[in-house]
Amino acid sequence: MGFDEVARAVAGVPFMSPEQGRLVYDHVRTAQPTTVLELGTAHGVGAAYLAAGLEDNGEGRLTTVDFAGASYDPPPEAVLARAGVAGRVEIVREFSSYTWWLKEQVQARSDRAGNVEPLYDFVYLDGAKNWTIDGLAVVLVEKLLRPGGWLLMDDLDWSYAQDPGRDATDGIVHRELSAPERSEPHLRAVFDLIVAQHPSFTDLRVQDEWWGWARKAPGEPRRYSVETSRPLGALAAGALRRLKRRAQQRLRR
Repeated sequence: MGFDEVARAVAGVPFMSPEQGRLVYDHVRTAQPTTVLELGTAHGVGAAYLAAGLEDNGEGRLTTVDFAGASYDPPPEAVLARAGVAGRVEIVREFSSYTWWLKEQVQARSDRAGNVEPLYDFVYLDGAKNWTIDGLAVVLVEKLLRPGGWLLMDDLDWSYAQDPGRDATDGIVHRELSAPERSEPHLRAVFDLIVAQHPSFTDLRVQDEWWGWARKAPGEPRRYSVETSRPLGALAAGALRRLKRRAQQRLRR
């Protein structure tokens, strides 16, 4: 089951584009992880691309976690079966947030001295996009990530203000958020203030101002790079949006 076959099987299903799917598929093919974790399943398109990489590698398992109240048409079971990769995937549905599931994983893998036996080679975070939920999630993920493993965060520059048509997003009620919480990208703050400052994450990359990569390599020299495959105009527009947000933040102080 190659990339092109999976791309055809999931065509038209949100929320991952073929270009994004190629990115995660290529990472799996190159890095050769054997245990992969996805936080935020939705329709299962991302899981299909991740599992396709594992399938083409000839080994590996993907665990994908979402909250039990999430309901999607088509459901991830159907999407993964259509893509022919369901055998590589375990779907977990939690009562509330995946942070409680991560807590249980850390607890189960901790010894009496407080050491955690890591499990995952690659973690893909594409879930709540919320500071409170994902800020805790990345702290727990670091404990479960093997040395040399990668964390990938999607939607770095997404904000609640970009979703005006809904009263709630992934269980977060918009009207209960302050104006800065609605306008500022939560995942960018998680990446900059938690992941990039964590001593275990030393290889940090921001790709197209939308993807945040972090490799767990404690003790190695810290590196931070910015990569782009987008036109210069798109990057300039993104930079102007960030400057505008910072100016608004200064005015509110």
